Amino acid sequence: MRPWIGISCLVLLCASVLGAQTATYHDVAVIINPNSPQSDSIGIYFAEQRDIHPSNIIRISAPVTEEITDAQFASLRAQVEAHLTAAGIADSINYLVTTKGVPLKVKRQDGWTSSSVESELSLLLGPYAGYIGGSGRIISPYYGSRTHFTRAAFGIYLVTRLDGYTVDDVKGIIDRSAVIRCSVPSGRFVLDMDPGWDAAAPYLNSRMQTAADTLQQRGIDYQLDATSLYLTGQQQVNGYVGWGSNDKHTSLYGRINFTWNPGAIAETYVSTSARTFTKPVVYGQSLIADLIEEGITAAKGYVYEPYASAMADVSILFDLYTMGFTVAESYYSSSPFLSWMDVVIGDPKFRLISSRLPQDAPPPGSGEDNSGLPVELTSFTALRTSSGIQLSWSTATETDNYGFELQRSVVSSQLSDPDNRELTAESREWREIGFVAGNGTSNISHQYTFTDRVNSGGMYSYRLRQLDRSGAFRYSAEVTVEGSGVPSTFALFQNYPNPFNPVTTIEYRIPVTGRTTLTIYDMLGREVATPVNEVSGPGTYRINVDAASLSSGIYLYTLRSRAFVQTRRMQLIK
Repeated sequence: MRPWIGISCLVLLCASVLGAQTATYHDVAVIINPNSPQSDSIGIYFAEQRDIHPSNIIRISAPVTEEITDAQFASLRAQVEAHLTAAGIADSINYLVTTKGVPLKVKRQDGWTSSSVESELSLLLGPYAGYIGGSGRIISPYYGSRTHFTRAAFGIYLVTRLDGYTVDDVKGIIDRSAVIRCSVPSGRFVLDMDPGWDAAAPYLNSRMQTAADTLQQRGIDYQLDATSLYLTGQQQVNGYVGWGSNDKHTSLYGRINFTWNPGAIAETYVSTSARTFTKPVVYGQSLIADLIEEGITAAKGYVYEPYASAMADVSILFDLYTMGFTVAESYYSSSPFLSWMDVVIGDPKFRLISSRLPQDAPPPGSGEDNSGLPVELTSFTALRTSSGIQLSWSTATETDNYGFELQRSVVSSQLSDPDNRELTAESREWREIGFVAGNGTSNISHQYTFTDRVNSGGMYSYRLRQLDRSGAFRYSAEVTVEGSGVPSTFALFQNYPNPFNPVTTIEYRIPVTGRTTLTIYDMLGREVATPVNEVSGPGTYRINVDAASLSSGIYLYTLRSRAFVQTRRMQLIK
């Protein structure tokens, strides 16, 4: 394989931004169906371009048809699970990637439980595996999240697909995902409303307006069309949302004939927009495969009828993507359901810009100084207390662990930045604030805490620099928390205690006055309680939730205020 192709170039291009950061695909596994020459070609090409370790290549034997039965999916699932388990990577993989030639959708007798292959694979080998092929969609634990994704934190995989009409179309996606930029490229986001849907599904148009407002506030170029005109032929497009063939003013099967910038993404409000990636096409509903053929880099579609509630919330999608979240993070955070009809096309770890590029550990066998550090970090959280910011983390195992250096970065500060704007990656610096000794070599779990006695307002990010006794090191993912004072951003925090029985506390923060709701759902997406439904002013809120009337299990709680939506999960044990 050719090491560090494409993505590695950004370290040189953006060295002043990234410092010691690296971008690796050590946490990505690729699924190839050798029965399909297309799958084999695409999977090998992607693995070579991203230097994916051979142990992370999963070869299955499956039909080459796009649609399979439940029994055929069960076989596919078993093969993927067997490889992840046998290779010992089930818990180190965060992203799964399927390839053209791997089955696309699972047709079940009860149409309500039909699904995409990718949406079902997201639940493998974790706390939600029992919902695969169950009674229909469940609420995604990552829905509304604005934090870096890990399987350890959310209990799922983020699964994307590399597909298009031809192998060359798919390789084009891979090639266009090869370079991450330091800033949003020149061009614009196009948001094409259809006022004809204002009565039936008004929230889909209103999300476009919210997305446009956010882009405007951040100085990103956009075009919002609220007329009945169906936009076609736009140039230098970075992102798109529209009604496709559902627009009441087009007869072109939704073809838009845009010129796309590398890195461009899209969502169309079209059911069955991902029903096929094979020509010749029987039209009716428009297809995201046409956008891929035009040159888009990532898109979301639906293999069956998902209903409007499943569509990605573009006010979240475009916001996260232009902040530097990955393709997979952006689409999954903006999409409410799993075990459903959704499929995301694209390189899961591609980012439009580098500002949130995490300091990943290098892939196995890379030979870098910070490779092979056998400390398994299972959690890392930050919580504001009366004494300051309490940092807590835990490890499952440690080998030759010298300790953890605590580092802090100011994201926004009410002192240094009077307007309390979020600081760019270029202006952020990391500062060492303390050190906690490790436990050397240990095969049991250890808990660590450290209190940062910061007393100024603003938002802060923290990370761990873990060192072994030879001097090698690696960084954890970042966690972000508000300091004291009036909150500068929205935030929903993990409930505590968790697991709980039967009372738990939920904390959230609101920077501006607005209607605020806090809703609790079961894993089938049914609302079981709404402890908050009021107009809230700026401040930090803590509420106690008594779940005595609920049965044991995993529940999701969602905070909504203005354009902000975030979901977390909690576990009730009786």
